Amino acid sequence: MFADACQRVSEFIRPVVVSTRLQNGEVRTQCGTFIVVNRDGWVITAGHLYDSFVKYQTDLNKLREIKELNESRSSRPGAPAMEMKPDPTFITNHSFWWGWDGVKLNNVFVNRQIDIAVGKLEPFDPSWIREYPVFKDPDHLRPGTSICRMGFPFSNVECVFDETANAFRLSRKPTLEAMFPNDGIHSRTVDLGRTKDGLFDRLYVDTSSPGIPGQSGGPIFDSEGRIYAMQASTLFIPLNLHPFADYEGRTVVENQFLNVGRGVHVRTIRQVLENRGVRYDAEGDESGFRIIE
Repeated sequence: MFADACQRVSEFIRPVVVSTRLQNGEVRTQCGTFIVVNRDGWVITAGHLYDSFVKYQTDLNKLREIKELNESRSSRPGAPAMEMKPDPTFITNHSFWWGWDGVKLNNVFVNRQIDIAVGKLEPFDPSWIREYPVFKDPDHLRPGTSICRMGFPFSNVECVFDETANAFRLSRKPTLEAMFPNDGIHSRTVDLGRTKDGLFDRLYVDTSSPGIPGQSGGPIFDSEGRIYAMQASTLFIPLNLHPFADYEGRTVVENQFLNVGRGVHVRTIRQVLENRGVRYDAEGDESGFRIIE
């Protein structure tokens, strides 16, 4: 059912890799997905992929404060010899890899209430993307519709930090062959009201299949490849079922959950794109789609 749709969607999604280095030298990576919206290089992805960058900026300020306090203390006669030590989990280095080497995301707008980020790839060559997405008419979304989700889980990204160059090196990057779809149905629509600034609806699509780490920011789409929603999170809903299981001679009570994917509703996505002045192709009743300026 989704083979043609997956082929179409694979043309306009790419992986994003978030790399961080901690004060203790540990290097961590997180993989997500982004959707290239138009020929100008505008993209959307999950807002929570920027959480580590916000922490990085906060941690840098804290590190500067600690350094200044230690320097001022050492210059005072009779000051204690012991210096303040930074938290080993402070982020000291941070990097995004946006699907291609040498490409950055600029003009970034993040709304964590919705869990969406919008930005512009620079430099960007329109020929890198052979087909651009069409965003579904939000009035045509119905619970029970078959949908599919795609992104870059299980990518096994490998990253090291080059002390000499003061930069991250991805020794193993996600490839397009790593794209992984999983299907389900539109189970329910969730309305959480408006954002605090009153600009956007906090509308979500809950799906019968979970999102997998690495699919955040990727598309949830219908059988024609139209963008239905954008993967944001997975809910673990308790079923209040507590079966007993035996483990090595011990009886254990199991707690069972339903893993439900949650995506940002296309109505909200379109509101954000229009607010940021980003052109996109929208599903239309006559011509099949229309360009929203």
